[in-house]
Amino acid sequence: MKVILVYPDLNEGAGYTGAYYTGVGILSAVLRGSGHTTELLHITQPISESEFIKHLTPMLPLEGPMLIGFSVTSNMFTFLKKWSAWIKSRWQDAIIIAGGVHPTLAPDETIALPSVDMICVGEGEGAVVELVNMLDKGITPRGIQNLWIKHPDLAIEKNPLRPLVELDSLPIPDRDIYDFIHLHNESRGEANLVVSRGCPYHCTYCCNDALRAVNNGLGRPVRFRSVPLVIDEVKTILRDYPGINRIVFCDDILPLWPAWFSEFSKTYKTEIGIPFTCNLRPNLVTEKIVAELKDAGCSEIRFGLESGNDEIRQKVMNRDLTREQMLYAFQLCRGAGIKTFAFNIVGLPGESVKQMLDTVKLNADVMADVTRVTIFYPYPKTKLYDVCAEMNILTDHIVIDYAQDTMLDYSRIHSNRVLFIRRYFPILVKIYRRLRMNKRVKLEKTLDNFLTSGFNARTLFPMGNRVYEQVRKSSFLDRWAMSFRRKHFG
Repeated sequence: MKVILVYPDLNEGAGYTGAYYTGVGILSAVLRGSGHTTELLHITQPISESEFIKHLTPMLPLEGPMLIGFSVTSNMFTFLKKWSAWIKSRWQDAIIIAGGVHPTLAPDETIALPSVDMICVGEGEGAVVELVNMLDKGITPRGIQNLWIKHPDLAIEKNPLRPLVELDSLPIPDRDIYDFIHLHNESRGEANLVVSRGCPYHCTYCCNDALRAVNNGLGRPVRFRSVPLVIDEVKTILRDYPGINRIVFCDDILPLWPAWFSEFSKTYKTEIGIPFTCNLRPNLVTEKIVAELKDAGCSEIRFGLESGNDEIRQKVMNRDLTREQMLYAFQLCRGAGIKTFAFNIVGLPGESVKQMLDTVKLNADVMADVTRVTIFYPYPKTKLYDVCAEMNILTDHIVIDYAQDTMLDYSRIHSNRVLFIRRYFPILVKIYRRLRMNKRVKLEKTLDNFLTSGFNARTLFPMGNRVYEQVRKSSFLDRWAMSFRRKHFG
């Protein structure tokens, strides 16, 4: 039986060509391993109904059940709503299933969509194979763990969850289902991998804590694939895509388990040998870990700083990180010759413009080679979502790219500040870094006053934001801007 997978991925500007998402790759691999066929509709730019139908039509099976599966995050939920309705208006017998983080954390909202027939809550590999096997045999789906099924009388069958999957039981994720070599990172010689699931920390803005609650009692929330299987996957990528020259491990914390990571480091060095990038938490950084990373071939470590303001970072975000730990982590990496990358968030509930500037200044002080910043988005079931609800600042504003806008009910002046600081963050970091290195205290104070001025937030910031928006809307200018950013700001 053929299954069509739809992946909405419209998170960047006009020059964006999409990201490899491991979840879709694994679903395709387990379905193919069970004797079925798959095809992916990966949409990375705005699309009209006629264009969508034109792309989907040749993918559809000529006979048998028509199962179309969407993988959606909260930011992409609006596309599930729109595109599934387009499908149903043309093919009423199509069976539409939605899975991913949003259906898992907001199942009632998702199954309530008239054009969605079923949803997958939690991990979907076992459930989807069971579903497709039943449809292929002409059996009406019932009693499938992890699935909520909408029956013809509109009654919702809510099945219990199955135990969490052992990652070593899963095949190597498919990559050929994507236009892999033309994806955003892969076109530059980078290949993304995820070799673990889960995170042991309890940050209030992150969905990991909420996912852990959904899966409570079903198995270990944090799991890694065994090192030999990880190495096999990397070798497969390098064999199939010779242009790849760097591996990017997108796991929350690759060196989380010391024994696993020690084995990985030694094996990767001897059997792979090309540079790699990974994520690491600043409080876990030690001289030993950095030495192992360097010896294994790690060329860049990515850290979540998130906020430079102690109150926001500790009390609002529950990061449990000190400024000293962050400075020390970046210092050790610099000393070892490993590039550093800093993730940040602005626009948090209750965050002032001065507190946002604390984040800019921390990035200036840690001297990261690359800085990235997003705008806070209140994901369902997270603690900060509840905080926003209590503050009555949630809106129905649709934000498909959390790097570009806020959905919170802020004043126009504060929204202008959030957008301006986010959009010009790397430039501001570079300016503050130069001022601080040269101890230009008075000039720094002048810049503080400029950026906190209400007059500028009403006049100059909107102008700067409009310029940014126009650049992102042009495919040529967007690609130029991304190239310029990589060259001058990492």
